Amino acid sequence: MLGVLPGIRDSMGVLRKQLQRLLAAPFIVDSVETLRDPHPRAEALAPMVSRIHAYYPWIPDNPVLLVRAQAVAGAGAGTMLLLGKGTRVASAVMAAQAVPSLLAASQGKIADSAGRDSAVKDIGLLGALVLTATEPRRRPPKVVHDARHAVHDARKSASRAGKSANRKARGATARLSPGGR
Repeated sequence: MLGVLPGIRDSMGVLRKQLQRLLAAPFIVDSVETLRDPHPRAEALAPMVSRIHAYYPWIPDNPVLLVRAQAVAGAGAGTMLLLGKGTRVASAVMAAQAVPSLLAASQGKIADSAGRDSAVKDIGLLGALVLTATEPRRRPPKVVHDARHAVHDARKSASRAGKSANRKARGATARLSPGGR
């Protein structure tokens, strides 16, 4: 259906870019807020960090440090996605940094509707990030493809015409020169 409607592919590319920017916004805002005050999230992640540290001692047992590192990764990846640079890597980083928060939220009891709504929103954002990270590379529009081939064909034709003109000029020069040179 998309190939049938002219111009729909171009508008989908523009729409995709704008949606990626919208997807980046909550992660950037959340990361900046976390960098300003990491303690509430660090308290929520502290039990999980201590359990992980027991299995993997090379991971620091400082939840504030890990929360800040997670926030820096989220802000950097969100900015990359916002700018449209490295969108797959940025989406993968943001999805990976969202998982610990989702796991920590699932450890606690979600009793009120606000907590449930927040969890559903976070899972939806995680799904959108995975979708963005795994989307296929876009082909250039047909016009660009056709233009590249037209330029290539024109260069080949011009090269052939130049070679033919050189041969004819050499032949004419040979006929006109008295020594046959």
